[in-house]
Amino acid sequence: MPVIGVVMQKGGVGKSTTTLSLGTELGRLGLKILQVDMDAQTNLTQAVGLDPTKLTTSVFDLLMDPVRGVESAIQPTAFAVDIIPATLGLARAELILAGHVGRELLLRRALQLVRDRYDFILIDSPPSLGLLTLNTMAAADSLLVPLQAHIFALHAMAHLEETIALIQQLHPTVAIHGILMTMVDRRTSINQAVEQAARERYGNLVFETTIPFNIRLVEAPAVGQPIGIYAPSSSSAQAYARLAQEVRARYG
Repeated sequence: MPVIGVVMQKGGVGKSTTTLSLGTELGRLGLKILQVDMDAQTNLTQAVGLDPTKLTTSVFDLLMDPVRGVESAIQPTAFAVDIIPATLGLARAELILAGHVGRELLLRRALQLVRDRYDFILIDSPPSLGLLTLNTMAAADSLLVPLQAHIFALHAMAHLEETIALIQQLHPTVAIHGILMTMVDRRTSINQAVEQAARERYGNLVFETTIPFNIRLVEAPAVGQPIGIYAPSSSSAQAYARLAQEVRARYG
């Protein structure tokens, strides 16, 4: 039952989309999936059709009380996966927990109580380094990095690697076990160059599957559906279906 943190210290690279779409496709393969929204922007929560303003329990409650909060925070979705949603109140967590001993390990403690129920747990992290990202990395067995096929995203990898080195002081075994090229448009030379550079630098860590840019991928979260449900015949939906097969093979 791998716990996979979907991380990147840069916004707009497809973290929430990947967490949602990959989780849904793994669920369609018959696997039991839990998704965790650790981003106060609540993109993942909204993308499964939940209204953060109407939630009575969320990942915030889990962080406040990992033992009792995890059970009440888990909610089913219409897409054969469970979710621990987020609300805007999650932004207060860092301030409230500033003096809490072991604050970086709260999510890890909570997920230990339920991980045996699931085949995969996918955690959507914020795009910045802070307590919520540290919790994501400390809770994960491995990290999956969505890497936009853009030169600035490739440069951001160096900062991410530095952060992971710090996290390994708390959680020595966590490391990047998968890099996913997203928003790929092979008609442009810069996309091709960035993908080639990533494969040369990271080798087999880069998934064979790449996620092409598709307008349907942008529309799907707005209607509260994964791309595989909203536009199953689109190139992006088919790519995430292939990715699910590759992830299942890679992570066992």
